[in-house]
Amino acid sequence: MSTTAPSPPEGGPAQTRPVGITEVAKHAGVSPGTVSNVLNRPERVAEATRLKVEAAIAELDYVRNSSGSSLRSGRSASVGLLVLDVTNPFFTEVARGVEDEAAASGLSVVLLNSAESRERQHGNARLLAEQRAAGAVVMPVDDDLSDLLWLSRQGTPWVALDRGDVAETVGCSVTVDNHAGGLAAGRHLVGLGHERATFLTGPFGIEQVRRRHQGLRDAFTEAGLDPDACLRLVESPMLNAEQGERAVDAVLAGGPRQRPAAVFCANDQLALGLMKGLGQRGLRVPDDISVVGYDNVDFADLVHPGLTTVAQPKYELGRAAMRLLASELNDPGHRHEQLRFTPELLVRGSTSARRA
Repeated sequence: MSTTAPSPPEGGPAQTRPVGITEVAKHAGVSPGTVSNVLNRPERVAEATRLKVEAAIAELDYVRNSSGSSLRSGRSASVGLLVLDVTNPFFTEVARGVEDEAAASGLSVVLLNSAESRERQHGNARLLAEQRAAGAVVMPVDDDLSDLLWLSRQGTPWVALDRGDVAETVGCSVTVDNHAGGLAAGRHLVGLGHERATFLTGPFGIEQVRRRHQGLRDAFTEAGLDPDACLRLVESPMLNAEQGERAVDAVLAGGPRQRPAAVFCANDQLALGLMKGLGQRGLRVPDDISVVGYDNVDFADLVHPGLTTVAQPKYELGRAAMRLLASELNDPGHRHEQLRFTPELLVRGSTSARRA
């Protein structure tokens, strides 16, 4: 059977329709059901027949219709990955881990960006349900898990990424010990003699930044310093480099006498923006102000001085989250798990001992 459509108008491109299972079956001399079994349940087909069908598929350049399979099964062969900020290189490495693990399970990944907006997150959750996504890996924008619970009611399994407070009765989660990260950063600064510091963060409603802040406070407390007197909080509306640059005036508020000896930033994006803004005002890092970031994005080691930061295992986070989701999709005995990784402080040139 020819797959060529009626001839196009003169001068126009030739148009063809995709080869279907019927054409493959005819070419191989088998039934369409046999072709379907080769595609979906090859163990049910005799090897000689399977090889004949696979040869026909290759010769005809057949591409299976996944959307048709999705309609029949009620679910697609794709999973959603909903991140906070698609421009943040932290999420690029996370996405690579998710995608590599998904590919091993025969799944594709659709990337969605909430842009740190609850409204965008809500809309993306509905989109995943409408498209009958097999599941989702979600980085929630705040403590409200209502969008994830709604997905559960729609029959869409999910894994919360970078959230450590999800109960095992609710769903799976993968996170890094953010308190330990803040504690490591604080101990590093105190060990360098910095007795006054500022914590530059995004919205304080985000669980991760609150835990990093508490770790910083605990480091000062264990050193015999009063965190209420020695630490200041500067909150920006978003966790990106632009906001870090804009936050310089707030960090330097009060003049030279009130200037912090060090700034711990809730992520590297804020830290890199802050370092740029400080340089524009004639201040040197770390001679005038030490700066610590969080995440260890690729750019952290490319700037000068290199950014001291708390490294998260970004790729491993993505893989772990996708493994849990694949388990829920494929294992009838799946039980929700909560995985927590330990961060690591990487000391570079952006921090130094306090100068008199």
